[in-house]
Amino acid sequence: MNKHASPIRSLLSCTDVEIVRTNLEMEKQRMPQTTLQKFLRFLDVPHDDKPLSALRNPDLEPIGLSERVWGFWSFFAYWGLPNFAVATFSTGSALLALDLNIQQSIGALTIANVLIAVFTILNSNPAVKYHLGYTLSQRMVFGIYGSYLGIIIRVGISVVFYGYQAWLGGLCFNMVFDSFSHNYLHMANTFPESVPMAKKDLIGFLCFQLVQMPFAYVRPSRVNVPSIVTCLMTLFAIIGMLAYLMNTNGGPGPLYYKKVNLSVSQRSWAWLYAMTIWYSGISPAVANQSDYSRFSSNTWRCYAGLFIGIVLPGTFVSLAGMLCASACKGLYGTAYWTPNEIVEEWLSNSYSSKGRAAAFFIGISFTGSQVFLNLTQNGYPCGMDLAGIFPRYINVTRGTLFVQLVSWVVQPWTFFNTSSAFLNAMSSFGIFVTPIVTLNVIEFYWIRRSKITLLDFFTLSPKGAYWYDHGFNWKSLLVLIVGIVLGLPGLVYETQPEIKVNTGMMNYYYGYMFFIPVVTGVLYYGLTKAFPNHHEKLRQDDPVDFFNCFSDKETADMGMLPHSKANMCEVLDAAEPHNYADEIILGEGKEEV
Repeated sequence: MNKHASPIRSLLSCTDVEIVRTNLEMEKQRMPQTTLQKFLRFLDVPHDDKPLSALRNPDLEPIGLSERVWGFWSFFAYWGLPNFAVATFSTGSALLALDLNIQQSIGALTIANVLIAVFTILNSNPAVKYHLGYTLSQRMVFGIYGSYLGIIIRVGISVVFYGYQAWLGGLCFNMVFDSFSHNYLHMANTFPESVPMAKKDLIGFLCFQLVQMPFAYVRPSRVNVPSIVTCLMTLFAIIGMLAYLMNTNGGPGPLYYKKVNLSVSQRSWAWLYAMTIWYSGISPAVANQSDYSRFSSNTWRCYAGLFIGIVLPGTFVSLAGMLCASACKGLYGTAYWTPNEIVEEWLSNSYSSKGRAAAFFIGISFTGSQVFLNLTQNGYPCGMDLAGIFPRYINVTRGTLFVQLVSWVVQPWTFFNTSSAFLNAMSSFGIFVTPIVTLNVIEFYWIRRSKITLLDFFTLSPKGAYWYDHGFNWKSLLVLIVGIVLGLPGLVYETQPEIKVNTGMMNYYYGYMFFIPVVTGVLYYGLTKAFPNHHEKLRQDDPVDFFNCFSDKETADMGMLPHSKANMCEVLDAAEPHNYADEIILGEGKEEV
């Protein structure tokens, strides 16, 4: 080895040098000449002189130590938000409709939550170790260009779910307004019958949207504290509702004692479908996990927060919702499945100061949880994904504002106030994200053996580790299509009951939470064995901390040279075609650094 060669040049292979050189060319800022070029330059996202290219902006880079501030309670709250929410509180209405009773429904949910927690932890590890989000992981799985498919799928789901959760948030907001004014509680609906919404519902929805919009300017890593606060508030609100209804009714009510008249086979499939329904509602959060696990300050606190946040609130809130509905059935003759229905019943019976105070606290608690639930599960993730598609022009803030504005297009009021098949189709959303999560786990653990190179996420060089075949990993794309297609017949049967059902495909749909990971996992692993990836950087870490995202301990554990201004100057110098190219020595010098 040349004794004058720098440590950086000794560590970099010729492939690394070419990739750095390609990236520098992509990130070079050229002076705009035409009016159009000047306008496009004006639209560039703020980047504080950080690199900007067709694949990179600051929000896409692996994050540094300053943003890794999430501990146990932050991850508990991240999963507490979808659990301390209206949708989870009302889950029992769907499960009891399967002819299960409350005890059996909770049994199915407990098993499902444990499995979901394990699946989520597995999916989160690339982010915990390498501090990268969902968008970059798609490049690892599907290729630089193929990643757009996985990103677009999640963008579509985020837009639909954002509108759905915002409408629920508007209903929660109305509890607060109901506590302010008796006239608002009994507001007349002046809309014609052809409009599938009430006037006060529209007011609540509009106000909720306006409250959410300023949070688009808050960094996702900084919403952990208000998320913790709103989770605790909603927990106390649920406990208060449950205690009052159970005490007033003198017991759990008639639904608790419902008898089950199903055969063993029917009961087994009902349990399986109950688990799938529950999983489907939170499956986008499972897929999103990498976007937030990268904020982890400690690996085991992250895992503990995820596990407990999924299992305990997910089981307790669903049970509380069922018991509240059962007690309402005994008290009022109707099973109310949402908090706003219960509050309206209280205020309609007695518009007292006590009832108004309860309505205000319950309303503000559920509204807060809906705000941060919608932001963390749908708003910010959609912003991150759109940044992956248009890095030069969209960052997390702009993308979040976009989904807030276009969520009106899906007309979420029709989900609740018409005979739309949307609510039935809600149990199918996991069909689209489960293959993606499975492929991510297989690719990271089995194919790459928990070692990936970050430099290659931002290159169009054919020598990049995620270039595959012209930017597409055909194996993973084929498996994704197979995984989705196999679940579609069941979705059609569920939304179109007049169609003759194929029992096998219907059963596959009932249990796709289990069947899709098995089918797609085995198929993908088999294809990678039959057509292996022989890339020279497979199962390797970067030789240098190019993005200044690792601590000294992490770089030491991975055998990586730490980032510093001096080191990076040498990297850039080594990448110049006229300097030191003949001094790059493959595989040598690492021991001397």
